[in-house]
Amino acid sequence: MNDFETRWQNAVRKTPWGQDEKAGHVLIATAFMNSTFIYGTVGPNALHNGWLATGNPVARAGLHWINRAREHPHSIFRNRLIRLYDPGPRTGALVKGGLQMMDMYYGMNNDLFRNRDVRIAQFVHNVMGFADRGVPFDPNVSGREAFFRAFKTRQEGWEKQGVTDAAYGQSATKEMSKIIREGIKRFGGKLIFEGKSVYGSGIFDPHARQGDTDLEAQELFQYMVWPLTPCVPFGEGTLEFQWGGRPATPTRAHFLSNWNWGGPMTHGPANRVNPTNARDPWRDYLKTVMGKRHGLRLIWHNFGNFPQNFPRLTQGNRALEEWEVSIMERAIARVSQSLHDTAAPPQVGAFNRTTWTGDPRPLGRR
Repeated sequence: MNDFETRWQNAVRKTPWGQDEKAGHVLIATAFMNSTFIYGTVGPNALHNGWLATGNPVARAGLHWINRAREHPHSIFRNRLIRLYDPGPRTGALVKGGLQMMDMYYGMNNDLFRNRDVRIAQFVHNVMGFADRGVPFDPNVSGREAFFRAFKTRQEGWEKQGVTDAAYGQSATKEMSKIIREGIKRFGGKLIFEGKSVYGSGIFDPHARQGDTDLEAQELFQYMVWPLTPCVPFGEGTLEFQWGGRPATPTRAHFLSNWNWGGPMTHGPANRVNPTNARDPWRDYLKTVMGKRHGLRLIWHNFGNFPQNFPRLTQGNRALEEWEVSIMERAIARVSQSLHDTAAPPQVGAFNRTTWTGDPRPLGRR
């Protein structure tokens, strides 16, 4: 298949007005400039798999109720396939509406794709080369189904397979994510990265498993350079970091509070690098990753050590002294506990607001 730039330019020219590159550029640029995308993990499990023992408990309860209701001969659910879906901490964004998600452009086995911007969806479809493979864009067909038809496969687009490696050098979903990021960088718009349920090791540790979200974070975090604010320039657009649905200045303590997969939950003792005693092996690991020879990706240097509600510490991204490691442990525990809920209650005062969001400024002045 053609290289990325060739596919990109061909897609810009494929507009409702024919082979008019200028008109196509205006159409696509306007769509991106008026859009806000939110990236981040879908959480412990997407709810379309909620019936599994490791699924979301709300989904398990909902699907259990639906399955019992199906047993009734006149049930409205008797002949319907119910697909629940959970975007993790981005649930509020999905409920409020108005934001775009990568999940809408590939899609699951549900109707989530109908919420996508059709102009951007057609552009992504064309850059992916689906039309060149004999699959014209149809707004009533998900990106997932278009991918199946274009590549004549039923293997999911996020799985490694030879046909997508040959076409894109990576999986289909990674390529779609790249197209959307490039659209925001080149045309404008806003990209929010919701980091609360993303495991830090996948982002920073080169030896950890690399999923789509980890690779997205690695690319995006190159634009976050110390000293940080929640919102930074991202080409022609902007990039904002959020933690639990609120803009936050990301720190190493944030990422270490949810470092590893530890079962279906997040931000529990099994997830964070937070030793309970000096003999805990995590203590040596924490000393290593906070030292000069941490072995992590260079983007680790883009983030400060502590949230801003640790004023007696020297703020920065330098290696920690031995006596500071225990303070880092407390910072990780505080971040993990204080940011467990997705939003701060409205009565939270100035000090606690900093604890919740990692940003001491009043919400109206950010």
